[in-house]
Amino acid sequence: MIYATNAVAATVTPPLMGWLADRRFPSERLMGVLNTVGGGALIACYFTTTFPWFYGWMLLFNLCFIPTFSLAAAMCFHHLERPEREYPRIRVWGTVSFMLVGVALSVFQVENSPLPILAGGITSLLLAAYSLLLPHTPPQSGFEWSAFRGEELRKVFRQRGMIVLLIALIASCIPSSFYYSFLNPFLNEVGWPAAAAKMAVGQLFEIGVVLAMPFVFRRFRFRSIIFWGLMAWGLRYFAFAVGRPGEHEWLLYAGIIVQGVAFAWIIIAAQIYIDKRVPTTLRNTAQGLVSFADLGVGIFLGSWIAGEVVSAHTLPSGAHDWWSIWLVPGVVGVVAAVFFLLAFPKREQL
Repeated sequence: MIYATNAVAATVTPPLMGWLADRRFPSERLMGVLNTVGGGALIACYFTTTFPWFYGWMLLFNLCFIPTFSLAAAMCFHHLERPEREYPRIRVWGTVSFMLVGVALSVFQVENSPLPILAGGITSLLLAAYSLLLPHTPPQSGFEWSAFRGEELRKVFRQRGMIVLLIALIASCIPSSFYYSFLNPFLNEVGWPAAAAKMAVGQLFEIGVVLAMPFVFRRFRFRSIIFWGLMAWGLRYFAFAVGRPGEHEWLLYAGIIVQGVAFAWIIIAAQIYIDKRVPTTLRNTAQGLVSFADLGVGIFLGSWIAGEVVSAHTLPSGAHDWWSIWLVPGVVGVVAAVFFLLAFPKREQL
């Protein structure tokens, strides 16, 4: 239930963001308010000892935290002259910090303590203060359901390419949910030493993939980029199904290494594609829709499917039939890739 608060927040906050933006908040101030409230909620989690209160505070934190994804992207696109070249060089630092925090948790041996929650809350408050130093970004509409009654936005989302892309984003959440929830338990169950550290190799390669995206955008069509991102999500699970420590072990590394292609090529390319196809006044609305599809409906659906599949293939001994489990996200990823390749307009570009 705690982990599902991400999906609940991503489903609820798009219209909430629209309501806040209607109050004419400049984006940097809205970022400050969200991080202040979210940081306070996370600190409250640290001092909470009962589940109902902990759940409530964690839900409040995610209600404030999830909107910052689309808000930060929209702010970048507002200030960058050539987002397709400049945005990846900024976005890559999210991956770098993700790695550094993970390493710090292990180095300081606080993985099994509540201290990371307190540290996260304090960091959120620091980020709120830092938001005051961000360049001024004039008020822009957030995700508003009422915007879908406008002819301008309806015209954008009547395009076949946009509909196909949103379906692909939601479909990609099924294999991604299997990866984030069950890869580490799988690697530990099959006896692969230092599984968490080896999984960090995926983030390391992701940095290189993100930095190379301007080159990728110049050389490949958007259709090909998303296709191979979806295909990577699918094929990696066939690698996990076959690879084992000491026997085709390289397949385990291969499945982890493609993380950058599977994640960055889909999300970052989709953000830039949508930004280039919507009016400036609707940037936050469009980016909020990406979060709604990817972090809300998609994750909620993906998490439920992943949980049911793993439960259905749990053996009496407590072990799992991993071949049957990995077959599901593998097939979904490959089918989604083929669907996108066939359905997406061939001439669409970034």
